[in-house]
Parts: sequence; structure tokens; C-alpha cells
Amino acid sequence: MKDLRMNFNKLNADSKRILDIIIKSGATTKNEILKITKMKLTTLNRFLEPLEEFDLIEQIGVGESSGGRKPTLYGIKEDSFYIFGIDISRTYTQIILVNMKMNIICKERFIMDESTSPEITIQKLTEVISKTLNDFDIPHNKILGLGIGTVGPIDREKGIIKNPVNFESIGWLNVPIKSMFEENFDFPVFIDNGSNTAVLAEYILGVGKGMNNIAYFNCGIGIRTGTITSGVIIRSINDGEDAFGHMVIDVDGDLCSCGNYGCIECYSSIKAVTRKFTAEVKKGRITKIHKALHEINYKDITKAAEEKDSLSKEIIIGAASIMGAGLVNYINLLNPNIIILSGPLIKSSSLFYDTCVKVANSKNFLRGNSQVFFNKEGSFGEDAISIGAAVMVINDFLST
Repeated sequence: MKDLRMNFNKLNADSKRILDIIIKSGATTKNEILKITKMKLTTLNRFLEPLEEFDLIEQIGVGESSGGRKPTLYGIKEDSFYIFGIDISRTYTQIILVNMKMNIICKERFIMDESTSPEITIQKLTEVISKTLNDFDIPHNKILGLGIGTVGPIDREKGIIKNPVNFESIGWLNVPIKSMFEENFDFPVFIDNGSNTAVLAEYILGVGKGMNNIAYFNCGIGIRTGTITSGVIIRSINDGEDAFGHMVIDVDGDLCSCGNYGCIECYSSIKAVTRKFTAEVKKGRITKIHKALHEINYKDITKAAEEKDSLSKEIIIGAASIMGAGLVNYINLLNPNIIILSGPLIKSSSLFYDTCVKVANSKNFLRGNSQVFFNKEGSFGEDAISIGAAVMVINDFLST
């Protein structure tokens, strides 16, 4: 059953490098590969042979001629392998199946609530995987692997979700998620923080392609951050992803769940926005939202802000201004080429995104010497974490 993956593993470093170039280029000619690798044509032909032999690449057409015969274009053979990518977040879990071109074949998502324990979550995902393989008639040995982008902190090497906060269900403590999947399936399983898989997807295939320094921020229940500097993912000691959210912005500020005071997350997260809004209404402030206080959520507030509800607008601008100030500190320290802002708050509120960018640009110490670009939701939007989880699988095979 593992013959196809064994063929992939038989490739030497040079063949894998060429495959990597073709995957990232989409379609390329031998001359373009020669310019990148500095190989001789005979050497390139030798390393291309196993890629064609194992049906990993194929001739997909011809390129533009520079005077002679039109060159052959090589592309990845999309159905040579498939990969599952999983995004485990606090409010939902998503699973996708992609081909080798990272095109999504199918996608399922379910809500994470107090009933979705680790066991229930993995049971649901296992059922989806089995059904997908059956529905699309895909043998196990054509699954290159399964990647998981999850809320942290994690132990990447052991494949354990350690002690994340703010899950509605109990039991999310030291969950050996990698081994739990490996008990049910015979393909490799990889795990990383969701923000890291998202930034990887945008760096290799998305809006960060061709840039060495990019950052991804997911603004939701927490603030999750993935950073690539000089082409390398920056990792914290405990493989957490919430360090930015716990950057202290006001030493005398609100008490944070981490025990400190004045963290960015105290002001710029979904919970902070809802909490601040509720507190102001209790003080007697007027709002156009006609709901019981306990029923009001961040979507109500962001929608009301767009409709010129003065209290909602004030809350959103205040939260985004704090986030923008935090981004200034980040920019001054790491000087990224591009900052991708994503997540539920960004998706729901143009005002939140625009205010973040305005504040960050106006206060950027390096603004006269460095151009930082902002992007809303990246190339992959809400699919970034799961697509990045699939990209992580390919990266592992190509790097070993």
C-alpha cells in the first residue's frame, strides 16, 4: 500500500528541488529551471526523468518562443497524490482534501462547542476522511499525508496539543492528536500552529510569494500570529502562537487571562470587543442593536458599526487602534515586507481592518525608509490554515 509514497521518497535532493520549483511556479520550462538551479541541461534531464517516471510531473503545453522552437512547459500532475489539511480553531474545525496543485477537492466544516471534545472532534474528522476516500475512490497510498494546523501551544515533535485556552469543550489538555490519527490511518501526520501553517501557505503560494519577510495575524477569540523572517518560520520556545496578543500595551490596563495587565488581547479580540460593548451599555450608553445583552455577539457589533451606530463604531475603532499600535511595535522590530490581517474580526469589519492599517502606517517609525504593505485576508482567506497544513506535508517530503 505504500509503494507510491516510497517512490516519492526515492527522489534525490536535486529531483526534489526541481519538483519544488515546478510546484511553486505552476508551469515552467527547462530553461527557467536551468536559470534557477545553474545545472547543465544533461544534468537537468537526468533529474527530471524520475519525476516523469513516477507520474509526478507532466508536459502541459508550450511556452512563448524566443526565436526557435517553442519550449515545453512542465507542470505538476495534480492527481499524483492528495493531501488532507485540517484547521482546528476554537470556534470551528475544517478539513479539506487538496490535489498536488493545492486545489481544494472537497471541504467540510463543523462548529466547535461544548460537545466537541478531542475524542468527538477526531471521530468526526476520521469519518470525513474515510467517506472522502470512498466517495472519490482514492486509495490510501495516494494520500501523501495529513497536515494539522491547530490552536497552540503544541509539542510539534510529539504531535500533542498541550493546554490551549478558550475551547468551549473540556478535555483539550495534552491531546496526542498525531498518534490518534495514526491509529486510524497509515499515512503520515504532521502538526503545527495554525498561524504558522497559514503564513506558510501565503509565503509559498499566496500574496507573500517572492517576499522574504511576511507576517500573518488572525484576529479572533485570541490573536494568533505567524511570522516568516528571511524565509524561516520564527518559533517561540513552547511553539505558542499568541505572543503578540500578550504584548503589553498599557502597564496599568485591563487584567488579561494570562495574568498580566494591558495585553493587546485585552482590547482587540472578539471577547474584548463584546465585553467592552456590554460594559458601556450597562453604564447607560445607547445603541441601535435591539437584542438582550447576553445575546449580542461581535458580528452584531461590527454590523452595527458599519451602519453608523455610534457606540459600536467607537468600540471597533478603539479595539483596532490598540491593534494598530501593537502592529507598529512589530513593524519597528521585524520590518516585514507584508502584513496579512485575517480572522473573524477582519472578515466581519472593514472598519476594524482600515483602522488597524491607518494607525500602523501613521505611527510607523520606519515609514520614511521602509515600505510595509498590508493585505486583507491574504490569498486564501478562511482556508489559509488548512491549505497551509497541506503545504506543510509537501514541504516535509521535499526537505527530507
